Amino acid sequence: MPRPYSADLRERALAACERREGSRAAIARRFVVGVSTLRDWLRQAREDGRRAAKPARGGGPLLGGDGPRAALERVLAERNDATLAELADGLEARVGRRWSASALSRALGRLGWRRKKRRSGPPSRIAPTWPRSVPHGARRSLLAASTRLA
Repeated sequence: MPRPYSADLRERALAACERREGSRAAIARRFVVGVSTLRDWLRQAREDGRRAAKPARGGGPLLGGDGPRAALERVLAERNDATLAELADGLEARVGRRWSASALSRALGRLGWRRKKRRSGPPSRIAPTWPRSVPHGARRSLLAASTRLA
């Protein structure tokens, strides 16, 4: 989301409209804002009495305080290969609040922990686990013959 216009610019544009220094379009051009933005500012000043932008919304930091951060670090120390769901379970048991997988992923990134993207498992018995030595579609007999000649 873009940052709000400065309070000074907003106040000067509203004052120009109140002094009727021109049409709304002319005032919007002069202050390099959109006509609809100026109209919204005038409506907010008229209805709410608000001449400044609302304060930014958003929750506090995900790991605010020492409780959740310390609990997450304890869970990671006990089992650093845990999945995000297992981390969420461990945190819920310690702190009493459940975090989503995306929130935990962001928190781990802030703490400097990187998560493996794929589960490890045994190598496949039916699919090749190395790059092809022969281009796809080439005949092995032709390649073998060309290498014997060289």
